[in-house]
This record gives sequence, structure tokens and C-alpha cells, in this order.
Amino acid sequence: MNGNHVAPWIALTALGLLAGCQGTKAPETFPQSAADGWLGSFNGGDVDGLALMYASDAEVLPPDQPTVTGHDAIEAFWKTYNPGEVRIEVSAVETVKLGDLWFREGAYAAVYPAEGEPRVGKFIELWKKEGSAWLLHRQMWNRNNPLPAQMPAVADEPA
Repeated sequence: MNGNHVAPWIALTALGLLAGCQGTKAPETFPQSAADGWLGSFNGGDVDGLALMYASDAEVLPPDQPTVTGHDAIEAFWKTYNPGEVRIEVSAVETVKLGDLWFREGAYAAVYPAEGEPRVGKFIELWKKEGSAWLLHRQMWNRNNPLPAQMPAVADEPA
């Protein structure tokens, strides 16, 4: 077989591979700037900005309290939570794309000025896109340990 018969097959194969590459998109990444915006608003004490980070049908599921539903209720809830006085640091975050939503889970440390040690816990969030913005759809967190006042009393051990 001479080289003139092989060249068209090589050219067709190369074109087919190139056409296949053009249809491949880079994987979508979590909208980290949205999560950073929430954290910045909270740590900065910007309740109005914080409330804008939630979708129109958002729900916040705080520990030891009923679910908070809707923009106005979420804004009122955060006003009582002392954003800006409490500082949150987030770590060990994992994100997964689930259809049209982003699932995000991780660990946090909440530093209260009047307390020596930070309150450490975990959180999960669902983010969804409304228009061009990624907003919180569901948010839940809880502490790893109860507050000292909530800890059960320890009975004296028998001698």
C-alpha cells in the first residue's frame, strides 16, 4: 500500500478527533465568589447584603430553632444573630454539582469576642442560580459540641 492511500485516512481521523475536542466544555466550577460574598457580608455586619445572598424561595435551618423561610424572615433572623460581632472562618469545604444546584459542605469556626475558644461546627448549603447570580437555596449548620451551659451535668463518681 503506498502513502497516497493512507494519507486520506490519517487526515479524516485527525479531523474527527479535532471535531470531538471542540464540543468538550471545561467542567463547571463552584461559584466561590458567591460564598465569599456571603462570608464577607456576615463578618462585616452587612445584614442587608447578607439577605441579598438568598434565593427568593430560600430556607435557613438553624440549630435548635424552626426553619426560617423567605427573604424578609431570613433578613430578620440574621439581624438577631450579631453578624459583624461574631467572625466566621470556613475550612474543609467540599462542593458537588447536582443538576442545577451546587451542594457545599464544610467546617466552620465561629469566634465570639467574649469567649476564649471558637465554637466549631459543620454546615451544608445548596446554591442555585437566579438570573445571573448564584444564591443560597438551603442552609443548615450545627455545633460539634453543645455550649457549656447546655452540657449535661456530670454526676460524682462513687468512691
